[in-house]
Amino acid sequence: MLDTFRASDNTWLKYLDHGSGRLVIFQHGFGMDHQQVLDTWPHFRNIRLICLHTRGHGLSDLGPKADLSFTRVVADLAELIDHLGEAPVALGGTSLGAALVMQLSTQIATSHLILSRPAFGMNGDRQNFEVFRVLQQIVQEKPNSEWLQTLEQAAEFQALAISAPRNQETYRRLLNHSRLYDLIQWMKVLDREALSIKTSDISQYQGRVDVIGQAHDALHPQKLALDLACLYPNARVHQIASGFAPEDEYQESVRNTLYKIFAHYDYP
Repeated sequence: MLDTFRASDNTWLKYLDHGSGRLVIFQHGFGMDHQQVLDTWPHFRNIRLICLHTRGHGLSDLGPKADLSFTRVVADLAELIDHLGEAPVALGGTSLGAALVMQLSTQIATSHLILSRPAFGMNGDRQNFEVFRVLQQIVQEKPNSEWLQTLEQAAEFQALAISAPRNQETYRRLLNHSRLYDLIQWMKVLDREALSIKTSDISQYQGRVDVIGQAHDALHPQKLALDLACLYPNARVHQIASGFAPEDEYQESVRNTLYKIFAHYDYP
């Protein structure tokens, strides 16, 4: 079911509360909501899944534009945990969600991190966001009747046809997203704000870490996942179906991977 709580800045946020048992927080990626997580979530008997609609996503309000940041959304997650009155046994997320739980892990005690297709590294390199910059420019400068054609003519977009075709579909869908202008605000944040977590925080993390990587994904480079896994002392790497795989094969590979990662929690 979906529930609502109010963050400390009075922004109303939605979250998924699914199942019962040990509490796991798993955050969706950029432009998505809880459905992205449910689409690949295995059937568990004894796990309670919580997924916050990141502000500006899903059914959550954006809040003040000037305050939009990683820091603000990590605070939202910490406040949601206080609202639930229960500490999670694991924190996980995909893409933007992975970055959020990485930072949250420096603020709350947790013994297990799951970083699926991370999009943010430690060196501040944002080359993987170059099509976001193209999208911003198109939306700001062109009438919406020309958006798709202009995107498909962009060299940065065309290059993905060979290296990461699934990414092309992601960008096409964004142009028709019901919250496109809120996502534009997020694109600006993503392009200027680096992770505040330090390499020393990662190297001192003593909990279990599972990193999920995908080949042929330009937005979530596999090398980035492998580099993060090298920094965490107790990290294990999992490989899912590549960016050339059809949707059903991709989803099944993620589902099987998540089952292996979380199965030991699924006991009465």
